[in-house]
Amino acid sequence: MSDSIDKNSRRAFLGTAGILITGLAGCTSTNTETDNKTTTKQNTTTDSTRATSNTYSETTTETSTQEDTTSTTASKPQSLVYASTETTDFGINLKDNPLMGSPNAPVDLYYWSDYQCPFCNRFEQDTFPKLLEEYIKPGKVRLVILEYVTIGDASKTAARMAKCVWRQVQEENPDAFKRWHASIFDAQKKPNSGWAIKQNLLKITEGVKGVDANAVESCLPKNKQSLSASVAADKQAGKDKGVNVTPTFIFDNSTSNGMPSSIQGAQPYPRFEATIKEVMK
Repeated sequence: MSDSIDKNSRRAFLGTAGILITGLAGCTSTNTETDNKTTTKQNTTTDSTRATSNTYSETTTETSTQEDTTSTTASKPQSLVYASTETTDFGINLKDNPLMGSPNAPVDLYYWSDYQCPFCNRFEQDTFPKLLEEYIKPGKVRLVILEYVTIGDASKTAARMAKCVWRQVQEENPDAFKRWHASIFDAQKKPNSGWAIKQNLLKITEGVKGVDANAVESCLPKNKQSLSASVAADKQAGKDKGVNVTPTFIFDNSTSNGMPSSIQGAQPYPRFEATIKEVMK
């Protein structure tokens, strides 16, 4: 057995074991109150290649005049947020999903969330800002934003709208997605209380620089089928990796001999930092 096959088999075995001991944490369709603190090992697949040819220019401010950053084949410097059509070493197809950070970052951080999940919001408010400054902007970690609808119909609306926003801005102004994403979480209220219905989300969208709310509103019915398929694909990708709650984070360094690791729930920043350091070994 080759070293690579042996490594993959070992990672898959330990990933399965990790899923068994994780238990519930964060938001599910029936539970939005539990916030267990769990770090586990996850399984992985290695059936594709990692993009390595792009250059990266750290973006510290958000403007509407970002560099062209539409794919991993671009020769221009990347902005902080960008698109890609690659399938990662971890087996995640990145088409239709925003990426944040350097395409050459040693660690990919897969982030499954639900816009109605209060634990996702806690991560956004408490942990993400420092993670952004310490690891994403410096090019040490690349964040992959994925949808995992679990709480209610309004969650589906928000996830589909996120896809519309990304499709609208990814070519010319990808950092606008980061502003929209943050604005939705900033406006979050109690799950299924009505705050995430379409009209309210569109009202929030109107206030986000670089996003055309009218175009987003038109996008929803016009692309209903493909949007639903994209949201469902994100969730299925998560299920395939053992995700069953939000937020769930999986850290993968495909160049090391270490195992991918996962965090569930709204964890403090030190937990993320420790996990990243372990995965980077």
